[in-house]
Amino acid sequence: MVEFFENLGEIISDKAKVVGKKTEEIVEVVSKKTGEVVDVVAKKTEQTVEVQKIKGQIRTMERNNERDYQDIGKMVYDKFKNGVEIEDAYRELCEAIKAREEEIEKAKESVAELKGLDVCPTCKAHVDANVTFCPKCGAKIDE
Repeated sequence: MVEFFENLGEIISDKAKVVGKKTEEIVEVVSKKTGEVVDVVAKKTEQTVEVQKIKGQIRTMERNNERDYQDIGKMVYDKFKNGVEIEDAYRELCEAIKAREEEIEKAKESVAELKGLDVCPTCKAHVDANVTFCPKCGAKIDE
């Protein structure tokens, strides 16, 4: 009977060694896979940051282009207002802008009249009807 328990003890000890070895292998595989996942996540995070940085640069350049497009249009319109000859395609657009500007001025004058305000003849600001000089530009307001 003693021999049986000694053999059983050896079998259990051998099995424990096998289980211990398997556990070590499992821990090693899990550690390796965890390290790989961490590396992938770090690379993806780096990529995401870089992509966002580049997208920010793109947005900045697009806004700068939009501003420059507006500036080009303003330069063409200023030439039109100053009587410089411009291409027909631009002239049509400039004439439409000029017509809207005239309508805007008339509408501002209507608002000023409804509010009992005068319009400064120099800067077109709305001013109280009883002021002598424009508070915005200092021009004399005729009665």
